[in-house]
Amino acid sequence: MTGAFEPRGAPLGALVLASLVFVSSLGCATRTGDRRVEPVRLSSVDPAGDAVRRASLRLCVEGLSADESDRPGLAQSQYERAIQIDPTNPWAYLSLARHEVDNGDPAHALEYLQQAASLLRAEGALSPGVEPHLLGLRGEALQASGRSGASDLERAARLAPAVWGDGHLAAWELR
Repeated sequence: MTGAFEPRGAPLGALVLASLVFVSSLGCATRTGDRRVEPVRLSSVDPAGDAVRRASLRLCVEGLSADESDRPGLAQSQYERAIQIDPTNPWAYLSLARHEVDNGDPAHALEYLQQAASLLRAEGALSPGVEPHLLGLRGEALQASGRSGASDLERAARLAPAVWGDGHLAAWELR
């Protein structure tokens, strides 16, 4: 991770605390009563006529395809370009969080996940369909960093068992 794409860091403890606050607010804002939801896929996100957002989303989908083809370097560069084109694209941060979980950087994954949630909230796009991804990725990142993420993973699996039943979000499942 280099320069312009790396979030200005707070200590990991502060990030974990912020993540806990985020998940608590997520439960209040989009509580589904744990009924099953259709999880969001980037290919179905409607950029509402915004050419910049469309270009950024296209780069995210290309990054997910690269991740699926086991080309993590290309995937990361696509996500970084997506953010460079549209720094307010929450889906780019969500994709990058998924990528960082897969590639062993849970601290950055939590940072990107928090940024994604903040942007989704600001856009009014914090929907029940994105909740399993936010919870599941947070759970995966916490477990990868040696903390307990089991409750987040269990809730993600209850909400979207077809995607999160295995406790992991594959690139093709987000694409």
